[in-house]
Amino acid sequence: MAQIRKASEIRAARKQLRAVTAVRRSVFYFMRAILTVLVIGALCILSFMAGSRLSNAYILVNEGMTIRAENMLKNAPDNELAVYFTEGCIQSDAAEREACAAPYAGITVSSYEYRLKIKDLHLLPWHINTYVDVVEQIKSVKGTVPAESGSVSIPEWTPRKYRLHLGKVDGRWLIESVELLELNPKLDVPATPDPNADPLPIVTPSPVPTATPAPAND
Repeated sequence: MAQIRKASEIRAARKQLRAVTAVRRSVFYFMRAILTVLVIGALCILSFMAGSRLSNAYILVNEGMTIRAENMLKNAPDNELAVYFTEGCIQSDAAEREACAAPYAGITVSSYEYRLKIKDLHLLPWHINTYVDVVEQIKSVKGTVPAESGSVSIPEWTPRKYRLHLGKVDGRWLIESVELLELNPKLDVPATPDPNADPLPIVTPSPVPTATPAPAND
């Protein structure tokens, strides 16, 4: 009788152990599922924030620097800069804009080709100091040179590398400062031929007469 009771107790203990193991496995499964959902959700939010920052910064930098170039070459009003730059940045950048525009003083610029190459982005959500490194280049500057200047050609633009510090002001991204990193930096070789480049001189081959053997006399 004691052996039967002991065997029933062992079976009951085993059954209880299996029940506890099943409950433990179920709890671990739900914990893993919840943790996986939380991780995926965090990654989605992080990806959305990173993509939003990158897209906003790309538009802000390209449009803002284009307006800045127009301000220097065509004397566009400073109030247009306020859409992309903070007031402090506009004031601190005034000396740099004047230095860039000095070679074109008195020249009425009609058209130009503006190029902005983004070199580095420091804009991910965990970056505290957010900035963008760009190389600015302006080619094919055309306009009217005054006769009293004594020059008949328009000077070429000197490329510059800038670091643009970005920040949020009243919930809107703006360029807070323009830092000159390098004057006349090394430019990347264009992958496609530049249609505005001067053609390379090509030597035209001249035909060389070939001696023809005289016909043999029979």
